[in-house]
Amino acid sequence: MRVILLSILAWVIVGCGGASSTGGDSNGSSSTTDAIFSTFGIGIGMGGAFAFDDGSGNPIWLSSSDLILNDKIDEVTKYQSISKFDGDAFKALQSKLKNSKYIVYWVTKNWEEYWIDATKLQKVMDAGYIPVFNYWYFGDDLVGGLPDDAKIDEYYKHNKKLSTYLQKLHGKKIVIIEPEFNKDILIEHSTKEQQIAFANILGNAIDTIKSSVSDTLFSISMIDTGRRGTTQTSAECGYSSCALGDKEIWAKAENIYDTLLSKLDFVSFSEMLGQFSRDDDNPGDYNNPNPKAHSIDEMGMNELDSRVSNLAKFMNDKYKKPVFLSHIAIAIATWSDTNSDGAIDDNELDMNGWNDIANSFYRDIISKKDELLTNGLFGLAVMELFDNPQHDKGGYQYFINNEYHLGIVGTSAVDETDKYLMGDIVPKGDIVDTLFSK
Repeated sequence: MRVILLSILAWVIVGCGGASSTGGDSNGSSSTTDAIFSTFGIGIGMGGAFAFDDGSGNPIWLSSSDLILNDKIDEVTKYQSISKFDGDAFKALQSKLKNSKYIVYWVTKNWEEYWIDATKLQKVMDAGYIPVFNYWYFGDDLVGGLPDDAKIDEYYKHNKKLSTYLQKLHGKKIVIIEPEFNKDILIEHSTKEQQIAFANILGNAIDTIKSSVSDTLFSISMIDTGRRGTTQTSAECGYSSCALGDKEIWAKAENIYDTLLSKLDFVSFSEMLGQFSRDDDNPGDYNNPNPKAHSIDEMGMNELDSRVSNLAKFMNDKYKKPVFLSHIAIAIATWSDTNSDGAIDDNELDMNGWNDIANSFYRDIISKKDELLTNGLFGLAVMELFDNPQHDKGGYQYFINNEYHLGIVGTSAVDETDKYLMGDIVPKGDIVDTLFSK
């Protein structure tokens, strides 16, 4: 066995989720001086196309390249057939998204090339946007243990499949290998030798892709977790309040980063937060989660912008690489267990409960752009543009019902009932304006 297959353990989600942009890097690639690291850019999670409802429960696929580039998107006959289509709202959204720098695509184990039309993506790249491929292959499968030989061989085959696709694209592109790699099974329940063995699997993936694809920058990404309460203090956190960071937990991924550092052009982390989630101390089994609600202070939401800046500096200082916030999601629904039965009832959900909290964070983080860049962070990407009424249904769903509220634009699609998005898109507060204004 390349790595030891561990017994199934309940997953406790681990932290969401460089040398400064000048100077060389004694640990590895000289591309740490790449020009993209010298300016701050915003990215948005897209996918090759979005499935909207045609009014009869069938999909109409709206191309993400059209959403960015087609100035007459409201006049496209196919799109006008989308249920509740609001052409003016799409044009207004497009006017903001044009100011993005990075377009993020998720590549999963079941990914097929046709999901992201290479010809259309090339047009997006030719227009000056940089694609980021979050290569989430193992993903939540790590909940069940580290991969055995058969799973590793399948992964290596998939690496070649992705390489073949990337060869079709000409221009700068980014591949982030295994975002959210630092699952509890790997960080807390594996030996150093097992961690290094897993890192070498990821390293082989980087080598395979790099050997056949040019103009590509590589990274891996951990989730930022750890203690984060506003009133929580601990010497191990390394700050006056654990809401500002948890250096002890952040350092636990170092075996993976250190093993791969010579292959990485930059390092990454992610932030995923919600007012309720699985209870870390009693998460339940895969299909039957035990929910827990969290207060604003318990989650350190008012200090989150400072925490992001501190984590960027921590990683930049530690690994001497530029830093990217590979995906960020703040789910805005909230839950109050009014009948104290420990279950999430529909009438206990406020679908906009954290709207002001999310809006405030994005305003604060954008106001810190200069500080972030000084601390090594050259950009951030929003995980999802639209809420998805089917997101991860049947999956592990750490955020339970809030899995459907990770976007920055909502529609009237009903969670788990509607299969596809509706055309009556509504941005959540001023997040879109805050992130994508010039």
